[in-house]
Amino acid sequence: MRVQRTETEILVGDWPPHPEQTALVAARGALIAWDVLASAGPAARIDDPDRAADWLWEIYGVEAAAAILGDATEATVPEDGDWQTRDACRVVAQLAWVQAWWPVSATADVPATSSELLLAERAIATSAVEHLLDDDQATERALVAASLTGDSAMDERLVALAEDYGVELRAAAVPTRAEFALAAGGQERSDVTVLSGRSAVDWALVPAGVVDAAADAEWAVVRAGGTTYLDVAVAQVPGARQRLAARFGQVDVDLDRTDDFGRRTGRTPVPATVLLLPPAQRVLMVYAPDFAQPTEPTAGDQVRRAAIVTYARSRVNSPSATYTERMAGRR
Repeated sequence: MRVQRTETEILVGDWPPHPEQTALVAARGALIAWDVLASAGPAARIDDPDRAADWLWEIYGVEAAAAILGDATEATVPEDGDWQTRDACRVVAQLAWVQAWWPVSATADVPATSSELLLAERAIATSAVEHLLDDDQATERALVAASLTGDSAMDERLVALAEDYGVELRAAAVPTRAEFALAAGGQERSDVTVLSGRSAVDWALVPAGVVDAAADAEWAVVRAGGTTYLDVAVAQVPGARQRLAARFGQVDVDLDRTDDFGRRTGRTPVPATVLLLPPAQRVLMVYAPDFAQPTEPTAGDQVRRAAIVTYARSRVNSPSATYTERMAGRR
């Protein structure tokens, strides 16, 4: 494993190249990360070697940790050993990735995970590695965020942990039937579509679990009643409430309606000059205004995100996955 040194940090291994494929844990004096699309062991960015020295051996082994904290440029991590702490860190990191990046998609058959199960499992996993985490109250905070789940085995462990830390758990949420307001309709309208297309949704611009991670956003320039409009539609995850907007060229449109197919939609008048946009500029960017601002996609985004969707789908029912992932779509 390669070890690099700069004036400010020690870099161990290969740091994941993109945030959406990074499973991360903030430890004392360092960040530990796994690349969910690779089989490599954990990488680390160590900014305080003295603090990291207390636990680094639990992640890489005694000899490798000594080499990393010394002056070596390579460190060999043994395959055999007691890796309970490293495995527990991996669970905490994986759950953080699920919470931030799990690509819910009806189109790609990736079911939603349960936020209640995730928060409960995270609290239990956090308690196993709290001695090396940067937050001294990480377990207490995780327990406060969690609630009973209705899963008897999970709740039994969660209750026992909460009693140990003197935290009173919230009761399990009672499911209610969501009431969706559909956009007013029924009017006959003679719209003429002049241009149309579709664009992939950039995951970095919307929170996880808001739009279908594998479905493209659709746009159309239409003429109706002598006016030119831009129509936009994107498949959303049922129950999502995040405010969404879209940008096409220099035009922004609020996606503030829901159609009969459950898609988030929006319409805005546009100048007829929008028809003169070169094909390369006819790109639709869907974003959550309270979360991020639109940016141009970079090369390889679609290929990488397709790989992440495939990875997430493989985690459902996988014995090596977290309980939250295995139970996706069942709660």
